[in-house]
Amino acid sequence: MQVEVYPIVPAEWRDAAWRFYCDIFDELKVLAVERHVYHRSEFDELVADPRIVKYLVRDGDAVVGMSAMTDDLEALSFVSLEYFAHRWPEHYAQRRILYCLFVGVHPGPPGKGVFVALQDQMYRRQIAAVDGIAVLDICAHNEGERRLPWLIESIMVKLAGTARASRLDTQSYWLYEFPAAS
Repeated sequence: MQVEVYPIVPAEWRDAAWRFYCDIFDELKVLAVERHVYHRSEFDELVADPRIVKYLVRDGDAVVGMSAMTDDLEALSFVSLEYFAHRWPEHYAQRRILYCLFVGVHPGPPGKGVFVALQDQMYRRQIAAVDGIAVLDICAHNEGERRLPWLIESIMVKLAGTARASRLDTQSYWLYEFPAAS
């Protein structure tokens, strides 16, 4: 298995990457209040943006794994630059904060080992290369059902020798109902 690394995903792989992305992340459309899934136009911008490094794993003509990470937080309109600059001023100034936009892997045999391979490449190529820290947005479903923060932490411990996951922030969504008086 080979992880291919691209500043810009080649045009001939964009449709396959989009189909893979939709197959893997579509379920989040109904599981998370805040939108976690890109529209096609946003996805096309992302795969063409050289500030964001894309990692692809292919099996023949199919994409079986994909992730994206950047050290250029200005490339991400949805993050608070002030938050990162305030919390980690030195890391921020030196672009040693790496934001992982997503990691997706095909379920079943085609994706066997792909999640770890993607984590390994992102760690070695970007995080370890600058002695950086990594940030990933994980919805409550992936935290509770898949235990993703702790899975990633255990993989990173094996890859880096040490790793510690910490929750940075949390947001809850509240519903107010107004049932008819009985």
